[in-house]
Amino acid sequence: MKKEFYSKTEVINYVWQYSRHHGELLSYCEIAREESGNGHAALIFLFNLTENIFKDRLENYDASLHDIISTLKDEGIITHKEHDFLNEHDDSIRKLRNLLAHANLSKYNLTFIEDDKEIYYPLTENETCLKLFDIISDILFNLMLRIVSVNFEKPLEISLDEKIDNVEIKIKEFTPEELMGFKGIDVSTVSDWHTLSETDRYRFAENASDVKGVSAIAEGLMDSQHLTRQLF
Repeated sequence: MKKEFYSKTEVINYVWQYSRHHGELLSYCEIAREESGNGHAALIFLFNLTENIFKDRLENYDASLHDIISTLKDEGIITHKEHDFLNEHDDSIRKLRNLLAHANLSKYNLTFIEDDKEIYYPLTENETCLKLFDIISDILFNLMLRIVSVNFEKPLEISLDEKIDNVEIKIKEFTPEELMGFKGIDVSTVSDWHTLSETDRYRFAENASDVKGVSAIAEGLMDSQHLTRQLF
């Protein structure tokens, strides 16, 4: 049976027939996204389940995710483009999964071009994780379905290369000094800044108030009051 793409509801129903456990975990991804709005939880569920289904397909639970994805490509189970999307690029799914699991997320931002401007979305923010989940989850759901459908009487043919071509994910790393600068704070004015550990500097930058934002609000209020006095 050939179809370009399956809805998440269709994927869950098909996968549930293959494995109730995996079908329920797919449902939890959607519950975390749609009902609780927890982007971090939704992504962690999604990445863990993707890895588990990949390893289940090869019946190899001890290999690294990198090696599992490479084997899936070598055996013709996934395409070259799918392999690169999952494994090879600096902004691959495996890289994103590793960041969420092992990295100081304060360092990293997703970058998108909006209105010809580069906009940064910190990975520490829930809204960023929701945005990322919405970008990649349909592809990963369908990829998992195609892999488990090998066990169906009639395996499903799902083409994902075109969908992958339309995904643009870029990760950018910033220093704590850059993050402070974005908020309008000169680190030279912060006492003992350079005696802080890197982790503490990132924490400080993340918790600091956005001086530029507060200033813009204040200026807007002042302009509004000035306009009101002119009118009355």
